[in-house]
Amino acid sequence: MLPPHWLDSVFENIANCETKISENSHFKEAISEAKSAHKEAVDFQKKNPGMIGPSPAQKARQAFLEIMDAS
Repeated sequence: MLPPHWLDSVFENIANCETKISENSHFKEAISEAKSAHKEAVDFQKKNPGMIGPSPAQKARQAFLEIMDAS
């Protein structure tokens, strides 16, 4: 048995899971954070062209997963 999670309600009716997840506030927050992290990473790369670090896509993924894991 797994502990309860907000995603459980998304998958209760599997036929509508795409709609339910896209309308979910946790998912929307994670997408918003991912977009912000992506923009910040792009801006950072422009201001610091020689610096090595995660790509904007990787920063977006990290931000998205942090919100999803915390929810």
